[in-house]
Amino acid sequence: MASPAPPISDHRTPPPLPALADEILEEIFVRLPTLDALAGASTACPSFHRITTDRSFLRRFRALHPSPVLGFVTDGFHAAEAPHPSTPVARALALAADFSYSFVPAGRWLTPWHPRDVRQGRVLLECSPEGAGQIHQDYYDAIGFPGKSRSCGL
Repeated sequence: MASPAPPISDHRTPPPLPALADEILEEIFVRLPTLDALAGASTACPSFHRITTDRSFLRRFRALHPSPVLGFVTDGFHAAEAPHPSTPVARALALAADFSYSFVPAGRWLTPWHPRDVRQGRVLLECSPEGAGQIHQDYYDAIGFPGKSRSCGL
């Protein structure tokens, strides 16, 4: 006696997975631990990129993940040291960046450029003749971007 025939399966495609709402994705992305992880998620698909580049999302992300303190600039760059959590990144920055400001055009005087102020990743450089005080000065705004060197004379 023959065994019964197997049941005929239904060859319909399964229903599509429900799309995650943008708000849920935002909540997931804002909890990513680093900016590198966020950049990786942003490149996964166009909808992720749209969410992660939205101004309101970036404001939230930056509020929860402030930029690390890498060091300070006086006469050169003084990187953060252990046990500070930013030590590896600070060392990498110290090796990769040009804190001699050789990319800045020469000033009117043959004196070197010195940092005058640093705020939000921007460095204001000053060049003045020896002993001139505050009367004769050149200023230069050196803006640091990863992989690029942009600047403007003031």
